[in-house]
Amino acid sequence: MIPFVILVGMAIPATKTLIMMEDTRNSEITLKVTGYQWMWKYDYVEDDVAFFSKLDSDSNEARQLGSKKDVTKVDNYLLNVDNEVVLPTDTKIRILLTASDVIHAWWVPELTGKKDAIPGYVNELWIDIKKPGVYRGQCTELCGKDHAFMPITVKVVSQDAYNSWLSAAKSEYAGTAQSYNIAEVAK
Repeated sequence: MIPFVILVGMAIPATKTLIMMEDTRNSEITLKVTGYQWMWKYDYVEDDVAFFSKLDSDSNEARQLGSKKDVTKVDNYLLNVDNEVVLPTDTKIRILLTASDVIHAWWVPELTGKKDAIPGYVNELWIDIKKPGVYRGQCTELCGKDHAFMPITVKVVSQDAYNSWLSAAKSEYAGTAQSYNIAEVAK
């Protein structure tokens, strides 16, 4: 009887914690993340802002055989992107994850655990980041030949800086990601 009571005593708080970890209600921002071979598409759902993010050109050039570019001279080699995700501090952010082609996994170790992006399925998680800064991650699911070249960069800023970025992003990105030719973006 004693082991049963101990088990129930441990199960109740553990269940509450697991439910809280998966509760995305009351989020202030919804970010839809879609994995493509070999880039990410980010949609700020409420704001009609969408863009693709892929390996930055310096890292991409340095990784090519015969490029003669010294990888030690490239800042954040293989971890930099051309378009960073920008998020505000002290805001509950709901992240919806899916994929267009094969299974990917979105993982930024300092922000959250690994979640799979699966074609035809939507996974979700939430984050509330307290500290501004740049957080880096990668796709952690073997998704094809360029899997290792699919970084994630999240820039976390104050609410005021986020509002300024969002205002500029609305004119720069609004409605454009839907019209991109994936083959062209992948080059």
